[in-house]
Amino acid sequence: MAKPRLVAAVLALSAAFAATGVHQGHEYTTTSTASLSPRAFVVGKTGLVQVVDTRSGAVLARADTGGRATGVAVSPDGQHLYVINGWTGAITVVDTTTGAVLDRIFTQVQLSHAAMRPDGKRLYVSASGGIAVVDPENFRLVAAVKVNGQPQGLAVHPNNQVLYVANAQDGTVGLVDTATAFQTSAVQVGGLPQFLAISPDGKRLYVSSMRLGEKTPGTVSVLDTTTNQVVGSLSVGRGAGSLAVTPDGATVYLTLPKESSVVIIDATTMTVRDRLHIDSPSVAIAPGDPRVFLATGATTTVLDSSHAVLATYWMKSNELEETRSRQFDATMITFASGQPTATGSRISSSQSSKSSTGSS
Repeated sequence: MAKPRLVAAVLALSAAFAATGVHQGHEYTTTSTASLSPRAFVVGKTGLVQVVDTRSGAVLARADTGGRATGVAVSPDGQHLYVINGWTGAITVVDTTTGAVLDRIFTQVQLSHAAMRPDGKRLYVSASGGIAVVDPENFRLVAAVKVNGQPQGLAVHPNNQVLYVANAQDGTVGLVDTATAFQTSAVQVGGLPQFLAISPDGKRLYVSSMRLGEKTPGTVSVLDTTTNQVVGSLSVGRGAGSLAVTPDGATVYLTLPKESSVVIIDATTMTVRDRLHIDSPSVAIAPGDPRVFLATGATTTVLDSSHAVLATYWMKSNELEETRSRQFDATMITFASGQPTATGSRISSSQSSKSSTGSS
């Protein structure tokens, strides 16, 4: 493992900004012609990582990033996982094949969420007072973006040109030009925005927001990314949770840990279609895959397109050397943005884009 590096120059944000078993259901098909299933990258609350074969539920690799995890992102080819150890202010990169911890960046500030640009050239991490911009190739900080409020969830447009930031303190979603690393505008959505998800075609951005007051329901708002206007909103229940959009853009999944439920939203009508009694803090959907993956503590729960439980994958307990004994508690799931091809290789959706982007 490479020696951790202490980096305080670019990200001086505080100063500058003040399976043990598998229950398998029926078969499924993906929209890809590939025979390979995507790997799921499951991160536990204490920073443990497991790489899961989503067809069999087998754990392919494991890692221990050594600190409480608050965010995660993965390279488009799925070879490197970036775990945000938010409480210790560290960004840890893991080799997803071997499970080796390759390097760390210590920022000296608390960190929160992360998002990888679809072209894989920039990693964005929300921090106290701004956004850290990381060059994944050289694994170094290259910029810090000043944004409004307290940044939380992040999402990047498929054209690589816009970074969306959930600003919890002032109830806005900030729009950052990725070429200049400056926030260009902000859209008021109200409440305390926490999580973001963008539709595969990039036309809609979904925002999960908390509301003050224990009995005040949280909301999901939707932004038209062409006009940057709020075009819909609905009350969903207490709190705010992780969001995921199906490959066809027709359905949005929202986790509500405070209610131990998963809300299924019709994206066209912006109405609640169903509500599942599943306690999960995180939901994810792989590109081109109709299945829905939920982090459910000691397991990963897989739903089919009819919302039935397709499989339950048991996560392995911690058996890594030189680590304190603790159970795996899945709290986040992510997938690489690249899609399987007929030849079995992976290609990022951004590679087919004709849009050019800057380097920040």
